Amino acid sequence: MQTVIEFFSNLSPQEKVIWILLVIQGLVFILLLVTGFQLHKLMARYKLLLTGNQGVNLEDILLDLGERMKSVEERLQNGEVKLDQLEKEAAMYLQRWALQRYKAFANVGGDQSFSLVLLDRNGDGIMLSSIYGRDESRVYAKSISNGKANYPFSDEEQQVLAAALEGRK
Repeated sequence: MQTVIEFFSNLSPQEKVIWILLVIQGLVFILLLVTGFQLHKLMARYKLLLTGNQGVNLEDILLDLGERMKSVEERLQNGEVKLDQLEKEAAMYLQRWALQRYKAFANVGGDQSFSLVLLDRNGDGIMLSSIYGRDESRVYAKSISNGKANYPFSDEEQQVLAAALEGRK
């Protein structure tokens, strides 16, 4: 170690800089060799991973999965659009109804008269009422909007409308 110190003390400043740069260059070269060796091992593992077993490689699998995922996302989006459309249509379908039979007149036997209410989700629909009498029978149709009658209702009709709005059948 003493000889190295004597060697450097006898050098001119330019020679000292050259020797320091040579030492640094040597260290960089060693680091480059170590990094190159690690890169070679990593590339070998990468190639093995991509080659895979049975002729199928990871790259093909990942590309296939990406395409399939894209297809599934498109189908899901189309399904959501269709579901929204069906929900809007379903609000207009008849969803609630109620039927009540009753005796309209005291002198007529049996519950021959009836009121039938058919409503959609919004409470819009119709009421059909049949009043049965000994000499005649009449049928009335009354419209309903938002669960409210557009014409006067009898007590029995009020009851059957309330039952339909509650969801009873």
